[in-house]
Amino acid sequence: MVNTQKISSTINWLISGAQPAKRIEEIVEECARRLISAGVPLDAFLVDGIFLNAHVRGIRTIWSKGGGVRVQTMSRDFMDEGGFVETTQYACITTQRLIRFRFDDDDPEVASEQRNGLMAQKFTDFVYLPLFNFDGTVSGCIEAGTKASGGFTSDQITALRRMQAPVARMKEYFTERRDKQITLATYIGEKASRKVLSGSIGLGDGEKISAVVFFADIAGFTKISNELAFEDVLKVLSRFFAAITSAVGGNNGEILKFIGDGVLAIFQTPDDLTAQEEAAGAALEALEAVSTALTADEQNPKIRFRASLHLGDLFFGNVGSGDRLDFTAIGPTVNLASRMLEEAAKRNASVVCSRAFKDVIPDTTGKMVECEFKGFSGEREMFILG
Repeated sequence: MVNTQKISSTINWLISGAQPAKRIEEIVEECARRLISAGVPLDAFLVDGIFLNAHVRGIRTIWSKGGGVRVQTMSRDFMDEGGFVETTQYACITTQRLIRFRFDDDDPEVASEQRNGLMAQKFTDFVYLPLFNFDGTVSGCIEAGTKASGGFTSDQITALRRMQAPVARMKEYFTERRDKQITLATYIGEKASRKVLSGSIGLGDGEKISAVVFFADIAGFTKISNELAFEDVLKVLSRFFAAITSAVGGNNGEILKFIGDGVLAIFQTPDDLTAQEEAAGAALEALEAVSTALTADEQNPKIRFRASLHLGDLFFGNVGSGDRLDFTAIGPTVNLASRMLEEAAKRNASVVCSRAFKDVIPDTTGKMVECEFKGFSGEREMFILG
């Protein structure tokens, strides 16, 4: 028998902000615990949410009895290109109606493959409940399953249905927040997005940091863009940027900006020699990873790239005007790295670095040349590494 007082208490807990939990995983796990305590024999409890994003389109928070709680993301490809539309979750969201699998039912109407998978896991009953947003749309659902003999009773189904509205409010809050985080990170980078979401949104908000500055672009891009159709040029850029993004992110760097065919990235480091050596080494490993990825890429045209590396202090924060801000890195360190990339193009060099960078990686071999850089007084040493 369901304890309706405990169900009401759980609803009030959700409506009042689900304190003290701070993450959706904690809330879903606590919901499951409270429902079980109220007499709903859960073996699985999931909350699914959908949102708009360039790569991640959905998130599932999954609780299972004996297995704890975990979060699973759903990619744009899965959700937009056929996989998701075959699921019961999709049917629940699009029909905006409860869907229930009773495993004594020999004539299921939808998603028989998914139904059979649940049966193989020994579920006796599985329910999908749509979650309605404030505006009446549906962009998620609850999944609740039991392995109890006979499945859910009518009172237990009623208890689960009473959870729809409060869980919908919780889901809407967390998916919107997650959507903002992922979307901002996609456009301005992970560290920058965290700063913006934490309130660093005013003109001039930012900090002085030390970092390896990494500039890269495609060698011969002007020729490529003049000879290929726009669609093919975009494919070339996407291949290059995918290789760079994976390599930089995989070595603890951060992409700050795509500029035409160019990329600005940083590998932040404290003012400590060991940490600077590690950041410089990570930048070199990222370059090697880009080179490996582009060499393995069998598509045409083949992409050649060049890069410049420098180490120093810079300002990392908001610049622009009151109506239009950009989160970026500025300062002489960034300017010199940019000028070095121009010099690399003039000398047909693949990779160049500054004296400051070379000093923290002394084993790196390269030809030293003295160059005059626009905006900088006197000659400065630059090393051609490849």
